[in-house]
Amino acid sequence: MRRVAVLTTFVQLWEAFSLCTVVEAHVRMLLRNGYDTTFAGCEGFQPDGIFANPLLRQWRMPAVHLSSDAEAVARPAAYRQGVDRIVDALRPLLARIDVVITHDLVYLPHHLAYNEACRRLAHEFPDVTWLHYLHSAPEANPGLPPDDPRAARFTPFPHAFLLYPNAHDIPRVAAQYAVEEKYVKLVPHALDWENTFAFHPLTRALIREYDLYTPDVFAVYPIRMDRGKQPEKLVRLFAELKRSGQSVRLMIVNFHSTGEHFLDYRAEILRERDELGLTPKEVIFTNGMGPLPGIAPHDIERYRIEVPRKVVLDLFHLTNVYVHPSGSETYSLVCQEAAACGNLLFLNDDFPAMRDVYGSDAHYVKFSSTRFVTTHNPSEAAYYAGVARTMIGLLRAEKTVSQKTRLRQTRNPQAVFRDWLEPLLWQSPR
Repeated sequence: MRRVAVLTTFVQLWEAFSLCTVVEAHVRMLLRNGYDTTFAGCEGFQPDGIFANPLLRQWRMPAVHLSSDAEAVARPAAYRQGVDRIVDALRPLLARIDVVITHDLVYLPHHLAYNEACRRLAHEFPDVTWLHYLHSAPEANPGLPPDDPRAARFTPFPHAFLLYPNAHDIPRVAAQYAVEEKYVKLVPHALDWENTFAFHPLTRALIREYDLYTPDVFAVYPIRMDRGKQPEKLVRLFAELKRSGQSVRLMIVNFHSTGEHFLDYRAEILRERDELGLTPKEVIFTNGMGPLPGIAPHDIERYRIEVPRKVVLDLFHLTNVYVHPSGSETYSLVCQEAAACGNLLFLNDDFPAMRDVYGSDAHYVKFSSTRFVTTHNPSEAAYYAGVARTMIGLLRAEKTVSQKTRLRQTRNPQAVFRDWLEPLLWQSPR
C-alpha cells in the first residue's frame, strides 16, 4: 500500500473555504481505503474533525507566507532562509512517503517558498510522486527567466502530475506550467453527502451495506405495513424497471410493523420479490434488517421497530423518484417531503385526493384504491412495463433530476477516489 502525505499550508480551518472541504474529502477517502496517510499543516494548526482521526499521522512545517511573490525578489536572503526552513522540516517526512498530494501549493504567489522547497525535495527524493491539485483558474505564462524565483509558478515540477477539476481548462493549465497535457490529470471534486448533510449513522450504514450511491433508480417508501399501502405494487414496478436494464434499489421503511400479521404480509411480498427476479440488496424492508457496519446490535433491534425520521430525509437526498401506491390517504406529508428533496413524484391516479393536493406537478399511475379498482389489460405486468419506460424517460429528460442521479453515481467520494484519484497514486509521471 502506498504511503501518502497530504501537504497543505493550513494554519486553521475555515468552514466557508471550499479548499478545506476538498482536502477534508481527500483525507477521508485515503483513510477509508486503508492508506497510510500523513497530514502536513503549518505550525499552530489544531486538528479537528477528520483531521483529528487517530489513524491520521500529523506533521508540521514553518509558516512562511509571502505577501506576494515579488517579496522573493525584493528580499532574497529572507526568502531563501524561509525555503531552507521548510526543506529541513519536510525532509524527514519525504524519507518515508511514496506520494505527496498538495493543494494550490504550486499555484498561489504567497506559497512560493513552499513551491521552491518542494521542488528541491523532489530532486532529493526522485522516487516520490507529487500530485499537485490546482484550485484556481490558470494564468498566462509570462516566460520569466530561470533565475527568477517567481518562475517556479510557470515551469514543470519534477516527478509530478498536475490535477485539475475540469477537462476544458487542461490545455491552459499545461500552458501555464510549460508541460505536455498528459501531465495534467482530471480529478473532479467529490460531493460528500454523508458529511455535507450530516447524515445519521444509520443512513451511513445503509449506504455501505446496500451500495445506495450506485442505482439508476432509487426510491424509499416509508409506511406502516398495512395492506392499504400496497407496497407489493411498488415491488412489481421495480421488477419492470430492472427488466428494462436499470439498476434499482427500493427501501421500504416499514415502521411499527413487527406484529405477526405485518410479518406475514412482508413474507408474501418477499416471496413475490424473489419470483420477480429482485434480490435482497435491491428490495429492502427495514423491519428485517440484519447486522449493519458500525451499528450496535441493540440499535439494530430498535431501528427495526422505528427508523428515525432523519434517516428518511437523509435518503431523500439520494433518491431520484418517489412512488406512492397507497390506496387511502388524507394528504401524505411524505410525498411533499420527497418532492422538496428533488424527487419525481409518481402518485396513485385511482385516489383522486392525490391530484387535489399535488396537482399537475406530479405523475400518476393507476394502482387501484379503496375508491376505484383498475383492471389492467392485457396484464398488470404489461402496464407497469409501460410505466417503467415512462419513468426512465422522465428521469433522463428532467435535467435537475438526471443531474442529481449523475452526481450521486459519479461524484460520491468513493467513486471519485476509485475512478480518478487512486489510479494516480500508483501511476508514475516519469
